[in-house]
Amino acid sequence: MSAASLPGSGTITPTPRRGRALLGAIVLYIVLVLLAAQLERDDLAALAVVVLAGGALAPALCRGARRAWWAFAATALAAVAAAWHGMGWLLVDAVPALINGALCLLFARSLRRGRAPLIARFIAILEGPQRLAEPRVATYARGLTACWALVLGAQAALLGAIALAQVGIGPAALGAAAWRAYLHVGSGVVVGALLAGEYGYRRWHLRGLAHPALATFLVAIVRQWPALLRSALDDTPRDAP
Repeated sequence: MSAASLPGSGTITPTPRRGRALLGAIVLYIVLVLLAAQLERDDLAALAVVVLAGGALAPALCRGARRAWWAFAATALAAVAAAWHGMGWLLVDAVPALINGALCLLFARSLRRGRAPLIARFIAILEGPQRLAEPRVATYARGLTACWALVLGAQAALLGAIALAQVGIGPAALGAAAWRAYLHVGSGVVVGALLAGEYGYRRWHLRGLAHPALATFLVAIVRQWPALLRSALDDTPRDAP
């Protein structure tokens, strides 16, 4: 495979309804959070979390999935209770921890027997299934999947502790402004740094193989993200590489 190209890098994959609903919810979530901060409104902060949950659960809600409706109803009730008690920001602070925890679960469950590791699925989408047959790639994919599960799980625990510290629960030191900045910004920087560092390490560890340029690789991720999302959410047993 050419180091300068990836499958699908020349065409944009249409965004499915699931992706459009989630993307729209994320944009509206950010707008509501900014407004809540500007106007000092706990109710807007709580509403932002309900909007985000609705976008994430939209496909299942449209199918009438009972669990999705229960989850959405629970989120809405928690938002009302939080807003009523002036704790809407607690829900916003909990979002990064919940996202990291959910991602940890997706990576970890793909390591079960009979499942293909999540990174292996991503490689098949971005670089083609034949890439996994190349020396050490499949083993590397499983190890990297485990790495992401551990990092995201550890970060979810830390972010959860920081969120609780904002309302006086747990170590007081975690309630400092610097930790809250890590909660909403620094945790994303850690994920970005791991992505960049892994790319460099991969080129060294698999140095006998051709690799796409970083820009080409990132463009492929952006263009193929709907397929990546579908693969991450699919828990159907399959042959592990």
